[in-house]
Amino acid sequence: MKKLLSLSFLLFSFNVWAEYDTKCSILITKRLQSAEDAYKDAINKINLCKKYDILSITSFLEEPISKVYITDLIQTYCMFNHEIITLLDKNTSNLSCVHRGFPRNERKLIIKN
Repeated sequence: MKKLLSLSFLLFSFNVWAEYDTKCSILITKRLQSAEDAYKDAINKINLCKKYDILSITSFLEEPISKVYITDLIQTYCMFNHEIITLLDKNTSNLSCVHRGFPRNERKLIIKN
């Protein structure tokens, strides 16, 4: 019985471990040749990623803009119960987290008079 329990635990652990091995890389860069919105383009690419993919998002925009974008991406696409790493400096920003599978819904404020 102990062997059966140990074997099943090992198999289930391996399956969970294997789900987190796909990387989905996204770049956010300035558009020099077109007027397309770089952030919307990145969102479209993130929406093609699958649940449990490791999102690796690199931004080459100015630091204040990158902070806003990365904060939005964390709140929208990242699982909160997995490690999130953000590195910000003047030239490059990077976010790595586990994709939750779908974007969170935006909350709409209703103001009543």
